[in-house]
Amino acid sequence: MRYLAININYKLDQDWYCRLGSIVACHKYFSELGPEHGPGVAIYDTEMRKYMWLSETYRDDNPRLIEIIQDATKYLKD
Repeated sequence: MRYLAININYKLDQDWYCRLGSIVACHKYFSELGPEHGPGVAIYDTEMRKYMWLSETYRDDNPRLIEIIQDATKYLKD
């Protein structure tokens, strides 16, 4: 799966990401999340290695978001 749909719940100190095959699937994933999962914060393209969508609150360099992406992509083949 090419895309990571990433959401963070700061209240519970939990991070989630879901690998999906399309940007549309990522938006659907976000729309189906319950409040306990926290808001959707980013859609990351693992092939192009860039954000396809990033919430306004995460526009600055966010170490937690970077760590989630690094963890999710560390075993992907180049």
